[in-house]
Amino acid sequence: MNLTNPRNPMNNCITLKDVAIGYGGKSLLSSINFSVKDGEFTVLFGPNGSGKTTLFKTILRIIPAIHGAIIYSEGRLPKFGYVPQRQTLDEIYPFTAEEVVLMGTFGQTKPFSPTRGTNRSLVEQCLKDVGMLEFRKQLFSELSGGQKQRILIARALATKPDVLLLDEPVTGVDVNAQKMIMELISILHQKHKLTIVMVTHEIYTIPKWIDKIIWINNNKVLIGSAAEMLSLLGT
Repeated sequence: MNLTNPRNPMNNCITLKDVAIGYGGKSLLSSINFSVKDGEFTVLFGPNGSGKTTLFKTILRIIPAIHGAIIYSEGRLPKFGYVPQRQTLDEIYPFTAEEVVLMGTFGQTKPFSPTRGTNRSLVEQCLKDVGMLEFRKQLFSELSGGQKQRILIARALATKPDVLLLDEPVTGVDVNAQKMIMELISILHQKHKLTIVMVTHEIYTIPKWIDKIIWINNNKVLIGSAAEMLSLLGT
């Protein structure tokens, strides 16, 4: 499977122009202006409740912007691979790790169609990419927190995304698992040139080599390079 982003790295993949976000017409953040270029690694950073996830969902068009425009490359919504903050898969059902990843391919086939061999091959490659191939037949519910997160990342990769969106990917897992997940995300970005947007409230998880940090705090949005923003944040 070739995950390499074929787009021009100088192109803006997502552009926000004077965007206001919130719920029920009540603005949480306003005057948001930034762009994410193809192949960039961007981090949305800020405390819990600051509006990071709301901004994430607005970019995904899960909720509408209150004001302003969100412009996508080539005039179309990118294909997003989304790893949510809290996995919502009901663990009562006996899904294997492989079956969870296969869910990521469902948008590529017609309803009720049999699983294609190409999709099986894609699932296998995604499991290899996250280092979980040997666990493919294990029940998802029996995996550790860090292993579950790797499977959910593999499921997102199985959508063949233009943009990988990761909402608090290391929250709720132990320190060793956090390190392994961040190393995995870094490898996916560097090896495959994936466009990645990651939400986090934990500054120590932010790689120093990323392209851009968007810091949301006290109803304000500050944007800069990793070096600039980490200096402001005192790291």
